[in-house]
Amino acid sequence: MTVEQDCLAVLAEDLGPAAKAFLYRVCRQQLRKEPAMLHKSDIERLAKSCYLGVKQALGVPVAEKVQKSLMQLQ
Repeated sequence: MTVEQDCLAVLAEDLGPAAKAFLYRVCRQQLRKEPAMLHKSDIERLAKSCYLGVKQALGVPVAEKVQKSLMQLQ
């Protein structure tokens, strides 16, 4: 699987069908790249950005879970 697919699988656990749109938005706005271009070296920055976005929408416990799960992809 690609890094993009791995990240989508993690995000889908808590965001469901919104995971793809969320990942694309975070990648484009925060990392300035397309999700298909993600590398393992991007995961730390991606996890931090996802934490902030998920925290606003779903709260700290879910955001921490998402961040931890993404970090395990490294």
